[in-house]
Amino acid sequence: MEISTLTSKSIELVKVLHRHRVNIALVQETKWVGAKACEIDGYKLWYLGRMRSRNGVGILVGKKLADGVVEVKCKSDRIMSIKLVVGVEILNVVCVYAP
Repeated sequence: MEISTLTSKSIELVKVLHRHRVNIALVQETKWVGAKACEIDGYKLWYLGRMRSRNGVGILVGKKLADGVVEVKCKSDRIMSIKLVVGVEILNVVCVYAP
């Protein structure tokens, strides 16, 4: 499934993630402005965007894993990473958008 932007499509995306049992999803071209975190139907989304017309990245983490997120780093509106504790392991997830 391809979604060109997260604007008005976040609920649709989360439904697909639930259906396919995806726990972590990386999204690019969000076109959302700001550096925020929000809850979307059982997923936590961290995102960063500077201009509504282009770029923007985000990381969606399922409810079971979201409590294990210990660090979120936003380098630019094209690079974002999270550090996640899963059991005794530490997982680094990096989202990079390069058109």
